Amino acid sequence: MTTDLYTIARVCGGTLAPGANGARRVCGFYTDSRTAEKEKIFLAIKGEHFDGNSFAGALVQGGHAAIVSEPSAAVRGDVILVRDVRAALLTLARYYRENVISGVKVVGVTGSVGKTTTKEMIALALSATEKVFKTPGNANSLLGLPISLLSVPEDADAAVLEMGINQPGEMERLSSAAMPDISVVTNIGHSHIEFFGTREAICAEKLRVASHSAPGSKILLCTDEPLLAGRESVYGARVVAVSAASPSAYAYATDVVDTANGLSFTAHIGGREYPVSLPAGGRHFLLNTLDALAVCALSGADVSAGAKALCGYRSDGKRQYIYTSGGHTVISDCYNASPESVAAALSVLSKAGGRRIAVLGDMLELGASAGELHREVGRAVAGNADVLVTYGTLARFIAETAAVPEVYSFAQDDRAGLAEFLSSFVKPGDTVLYKASNGMRLSELII
Repeated sequence: MTTDLYTIARVCGGTLAPGANGARRVCGFYTDSRTAEKEKIFLAIKGEHFDGNSFAGALVQGGHAAIVSEPSAAVRGDVILVRDVRAALLTLARYYRENVISGVKVVGVTGSVGKTTTKEMIALALSATEKVFKTPGNANSLLGLPISLLSVPEDADAAVLEMGINQPGEMERLSSAAMPDISVVTNIGHSHIEFFGTREAICAEKLRVASHSAPGSKILLCTDEPLLAGRESVYGARVVAVSAASPSAYAYATDVVDTANGLSFTAHIGGREYPVSLPAGGRHFLLNTLDALAVCALSGADVSAGAKALCGYRSDGKRQYIYTSGGHTVISDCYNASPESVAAALSVLSKAGGRRIAVLGDMLELGASAGELHREVGRAVAGNADVLVTYGTLARFIAETAAVPEVYSFAQDDRAGLAEFLSSFVKPGDTVLYKASNGMRLSELII
């Protein structure tokens, strides 16, 4: 979004500070004062352990522009004072969506697992024939989503936006800004159940992705999930069914061949067939791919070109990134973890040759169900791994139920011990899966 300070202040209900140059134009937003850019405007965000207002004065004195919420930070210069910076940002994003990029097709992607992968696949498929913007990384929060939305080029054909939540009420606010033309709900899992209580509550929150969609919009639901099945519409958006194998769905797969070297299948999209061959193994990629091709079809893009583009899909290096190190194979999947994503990662490990070693750390934000959900993962280890190594307090519950020949457990404060063990234990020819919530910092221990 390129505009002047006066317009920004007017749209978000802010007040220009004395001496502010209302005609000054900015072309974006940033929140980290260490990455200050004079052509953009600083957002003084208040966090649990920081307050951007405390940095705003120095930035403005250095010739930068800022949006602040503390009157004491509204020093003389190019400053806009608002009540709430986050709320102002959402208002700006909604204005931009409605008045500047109303002609851009917006695809909103949410779900408990696979949001980023699905976003990347949709963008890759659409990019075969269209100019596409996608959420950078996983900037999917109440802060990241509006900044991403405000970064969509005016001449883009489509914008694929990841929309993530961890608290009740957040999806409503995200949807009010993004207003997706096509919404995608990948699945309903246990992620963030600590804050929602039940999977049903998580489902209700995820479905709000369509709560501000325009008439004629569509929502893709995985109808293999009972909580998502049996719906004809959601908040007025027409339901489009996606299934791994059901021929009654708009998008489904047949002729599936899943090996350690990749995944191939025939995608059935709206009654037509498209061959797909992915370099990444794992049946969980079926639904990601079907979502991407269904979005192509529903948005009028070339589905055949999209299917060919997906054959070149590669992991971003954080999710199921497979590579060779020191003669053994590493499956790095440490960005996030839930029972569903761990099960998917184990299925990939199961196809590996040599000794299969699963290094599993704590899955966080599972609330009162954490113990039993970790035990469920333990029961899934059998047949998929030859050796289990657990890391963390909760991960010990995985060890309790894992029926594998060898089990080793390390406490969270014994990082050095785990690192030393892996260095001596892993041999050439082994395949090692590393999987845990990002907060466990397990990626730092990969050898």
